[in-house]
Amino acid sequence: MDLKKLLDPFPIKKEAELVAQSIAEDPKHVQQLWEWCISNEKHSWRASWLMDKIYDIDPDLVRPYIPKMIALIPTLENESKQRQYLKLISCEPLPKDISGEFINRCFDLLITATTPVAVKVHAMQILYNFSSREPDIKNELALILEEQMEHGTAGFCSRARKLLKTLR
Repeated sequence: MDLKKLLDPFPIKKEAELVAQSIAEDPKHVQQLWEWCISNEKHSWRASWLMDKIYDIDPDLVRPYIPKMIALIPTLENESKQRQYLKLISCEPLPKDISGEFINRCFDLLITATTPVAVKVHAMQILYNFSSREPDIKNELALILEEQMEHGTAGFCSRARKLLKTLR
């Protein structure tokens, strides 16, 4: 399967779901997809998007790559990849040996004004998930969410309100 040819012309959602289903049925292609995800190819973010579609079908195929995504986040600048990786990471329990660098990066993404809303929302969810293990960050997270809600979008504020209810 030549994934590059399949994803080079941007597939519509239905086509991407069909490709994801095909990969889920023949999982040997997941490693090839991951290699394209982490490449510097022009449209490698599309492979990250496809990983998300595969996760929807069979999360077990993507789970082995979650620690690798976590390791990439602190230095990853591509917003599309950040959004997809953080979304996938937010759906899974965080590893016990999660790095402080990763958690700090999530805080940075949450408070930076230029961070896209979807990236902020996924970082917010990861930090909330982490707070159940490290309750010391609950107050800091709550303060940041309240501050960010002043200028947040409706989607951001909706998620922040839900998390704030349980943080308090």
